[in-house]
Amino acid sequence: MRQSSMPVVVALATAVALCLVSQVPSATMASPIATPNPHQKTFTRPSVKPATVCGTVIGIDFDKEEFSVGFVNLTNQVELIPNKDGDIYTPNYVRIIEFPDDSTREILFGKDALTRPLNEREEKLTNAIYEERKKYWEENPVRNYSLPIPDIDFQFKPDRAYGLGEFNSINLQESYWRFPRSWLHTQEGVMMVGDEWENVSPRSNRGGSWNATGQCPGPTDAELEYGRKRREKEYMQKLTVVDLLMGQAKEMAEERLREKVKFAVVTMPSLTDKSHSRTSRDTPPALHTEGLVRGGLYPLRVLEQSEAAVLAYEPQISKAERAAGGRPQTVVFYYLNRFTEGISVFETNRDPAEEDFLRLKTVAKYHFYPSVHERMKKAMARYLYEMYTDGSHIALDTPRKGCDNCEWILDGYDSNPKEQAMAFLRNDIEEVTYQSRTWPLDDSESDAKEEWFFVSMTEYVMLTRKEWKDFERAWLKSHFGAMLDRAYEKSGVEIEARPQRIDHFLIVDESRFRNRTSSIMREVLGGSAELNELVDSAIEHKLGLVVSHGAARVADYFTKRSSRHSCP
Repeated sequence: MRQSSMPVVVALATAVALCLVSQVPSATMASPIATPNPHQKTFTRPSVKPATVCGTVIGIDFDKEEFSVGFVNLTNQVELIPNKDGDIYTPNYVRIIEFPDDSTREILFGKDALTRPLNEREEKLTNAIYEERKKYWEENPVRNYSLPIPDIDFQFKPDRAYGLGEFNSINLQESYWRFPRSWLHTQEGVMMVGDEWENVSPRSNRGGSWNATGQCPGPTDAELEYGRKRREKEYMQKLTVVDLLMGQAKEMAEERLREKVKFAVVTMPSLTDKSHSRTSRDTPPALHTEGLVRGGLYPLRVLEQSEAAVLAYEPQISKAERAAGGRPQTVVFYYLNRFTEGISVFETNRDPAEEDFLRLKTVAKYHFYPSVHERMKKAMARYLYEMYTDGSHIALDTPRKGCDNCEWILDGYDSNPKEQAMAFLRNDIEEVTYQSRTWPLDDSESDAKEEWFFVSMTEYVMLTRKEWKDFERAWLKSHFGAMLDRAYEKSGVEIEARPQRIDHFLIVDESRFRNRTSSIMREVLGGSAELNELVDSAIEHKLGLVVSHGAARVADYFTKRSSRHSCP
């Protein structure tokens, strides 16, 4: 009976797969890239002549989760401007409350948008909006693609904070958003990056259905047009958020500088190794640039975060370049945290007309997900299992005690001894990994302590802490080297065309490996005594801070060449 049902299952699976494929937009299908802006039919980045630049140019690190504003002060130090809460980072969320009875409007930014409770008037307005929306869908229970897009779907609601992440808005009444910094974590934190994008294509919409024969006709022209119009409205809603946030950045800068601010250098996230020219209109740099202009600022430069991070050390790199007789400098930038990692190789490339300004040419880059932490733990589990199969294990006379997860491991993998052993190992590795954060760096007594890793209830393998650290170091060295090679390969740089000399490297490590990453990367890059690590005691090695400093440094270049000290 099972055998006879298999063709039916395969046929259904094939029909589902074909239906999903038919939903993927083709090269000729309508897309948001080609969608005109209803308020502005065309948009191009404004060209700004150097003679028109005036006043202080500010640097804005505009990530999807938060933004910061900075400039270089009179002592040549980067100063990041705090918001009214005293924080240098402002969450990228706004709450827009519009009262139709008296045409008043209130806008809340950052933490206020996320934490301020609704008052009685705002609650009444919220209930009225939801009642109106409910009434519309009761009158139109089936979506009619020939009708206009209902404005009620895109009306800003007083009980929602609107942002730029995977969740375009957050319901303030949901308790899970109340935890500290939870407003900084959206599904963007677990997005696919690097190779994982290669076999994934976005769907245009969820139109289309299976007919009686199991065939999927795909979305109709009306459905496609309806989806295009919805994306158009979604873009305008998101653009309003960017417009308001950049207006807030401008207001913060003007209050601190006590002058009009009209020009800025802005950074954009560099979470993918795909060309930004191939991304949709509602992603950087298009959204950044258009929102910046609507917020009253003109972008003089739009930088990727990796480029801005290196430019934070422009004084050091320029000094080394001059000492080398003008020879272009090669810089390796490596960033990792618990979610993702990325590596870029830059070469200094000065503009002949602007010889005193450092520019970077991207030689190679590669960004990858998933977490390096998770890959390390998997590699450790495989290594320990090999020790076990080689006979390097110890047996207990009685089953282990005090294991919180042992019961579900035994129940879940009772028919597969290898998977059961790997589950035991992963459980203990997770615990030791957490504890290893507190281990002393150079302590022979601590290094000699033994850690047990069970493969069953009565068998375990053992490593000293030093052996654990040695394995991690060897694995990281191999991994960093592979990441560098992968960057060259993905960027199409042949072996003979790769840089023969690396002059500088910059590590921004927000992972648990931070105390070892620099020395390991130095070994990977050859370990030459002339190899310089870019370090500045004034810059804490967190990506946001490094990028903010870089944006401010580039902005300062334009400030020094502005035609007037202040803007009219």
